[in-house]
Amino acid sequence: MCGVIGIIGNKPVSRLIYHGLFSLQHRGQSSAGKLTYDGNIHLYKDYGLVRDVFNEERKIDTPGNVGIGHTRYSTTGMDDIESLKRNAQPEYVINPFLAAAHNGNIYNGSEIRKLTKRTPRTECDVQWLLLPMADELYDKRIGADEIFEAAERVMHLVKGSYSAVFVTDSGENPLLFAMTDPYKIRPLVFGEKDGMYCICSETRVFKKIKFDYIKDVPGGSVIVIDQKGNVYEERLIRKKERPCMFEFVYFAKPDSRINGKSVHNVRVEIGRRLAKEAPVDADIVVPVPESGRRYAIGFSRESGIPIDEGIMKDKFERSFIQQTQESRDKIVEEGISFIRSVLEGKRVVLVDDSIVRGTNIRRLVRGIKEAGAKEVHVRIGCPPLIAPCYLGIDMRSKREFIARREDGSIKSWDEIAKEIGADSLAYISHRSLREAIGMDICTGCIDFPNGYPEEMREDVKRLFSRDMFGKRAYEIE
Repeated sequence: MCGVIGIIGNKPVSRLIYHGLFSLQHRGQSSAGKLTYDGNIHLYKDYGLVRDVFNEERKIDTPGNVGIGHTRYSTTGMDDIESLKRNAQPEYVINPFLAAAHNGNIYNGSEIRKLTKRTPRTECDVQWLLLPMADELYDKRIGADEIFEAAERVMHLVKGSYSAVFVTDSGENPLLFAMTDPYKIRPLVFGEKDGMYCICSETRVFKKIKFDYIKDVPGGSVIVIDQKGNVYEERLIRKKERPCMFEFVYFAKPDSRINGKSVHNVRVEIGRRLAKEAPVDADIVVPVPESGRRYAIGFSRESGIPIDEGIMKDKFERSFIQQTQESRDKIVEEGISFIRSVLEGKRVVLVDDSIVRGTNIRRLVRGIKEAGAKEVHVRIGCPPLIAPCYLGIDMRSKREFIARREDGSIKSWDEIAKEIGADSLAYISHRSLREAIGMDICTGCIDFPNGYPEEMREDVKRLFSRDMFGKRAYEIE
């Protein structure tokens, strides 16, 4: 999962991209980068947070009326500093000049590598969009029609998810363009203000840089914008969109909208439905900050149990997207404190968005009980996660999921409750999750493999059964 942004217009875009990246920081905390173009390439990227990478004025203000930016969180399994530096985006090639920043995951990179004569400079799968697009555009006078033709061929070649932004040069003026996979797994939105155009991962960016929202970019589409403000768009492949359910559950910020749906409202509705499906006698509802807050609001409203802040979060890093288990543990241990005056003697409903590895929830349950709570009942706004994601969420190993036993079978809720130390545990149902979101969604991680788009199911079954980590693979029924 990453955040991307591209801006083009009649004045320098670098500072707008910089501010936009802050609004996307929650989507990636391992590296950040920004490229602007004025006939010359101005690129700064490195591992770390946006504020650390762009720590000097010369890095923030670079020339060019077109540019792209990226915040990355690694889903490749490489977490040493050198690999984080090397795989930071944007990436570019010369001849033709083409730069790209990508959100998603392309799982047939080994096939694409055999088809291109270019050598990828990094292990990051942005290469599997960048290189074939460059091959298709090579030795052409690049305009909208040429980009549409090239993109359609690349879309038929590439498997996986991608919402990507590109910069190239027509020979007359620079171009910004974007493309999305046919199922639109990852979000991408389009905005405008005073002849300036922005394409980015979430609508909250527009509030930060004071742009007006125009539309969500449809799946299988390409949008091309030149510096004169001409906008060209084609939907090259039409499929029924299947946005990632985890965008609604965890990744997108609550002040964003996806396909017109308020993320905040969806999470509140999930919490309301959760209270109806899994009621419990309790004294207070306590959200896990910040991820459980909207679910807890809905749960409290429906159940009538008052909500209170029994947990304080001191840090803003997101534990799920940390690169190592050690760093996840550190965030949880150092960043959380418990309010005894709220929790002592109470029967607590602890509400969160999801449980992946169990790292966070186990410590929270223990901390609440140590603060004097009589009971802790855990309620979760996402069904049990049971399978790795091959479309861009950092769930890499089948063995990471607390909901799975070592032999690959699925644990009961009571077993998981015992492991995390809770008095009871309940998850939202698949049906209620879908109804709360209100559109078709990709649910491969909770309903493997049938939750994936149909044409991907055989691919992901093969990936799942592969022994990628040097250990015995699970059998697939």
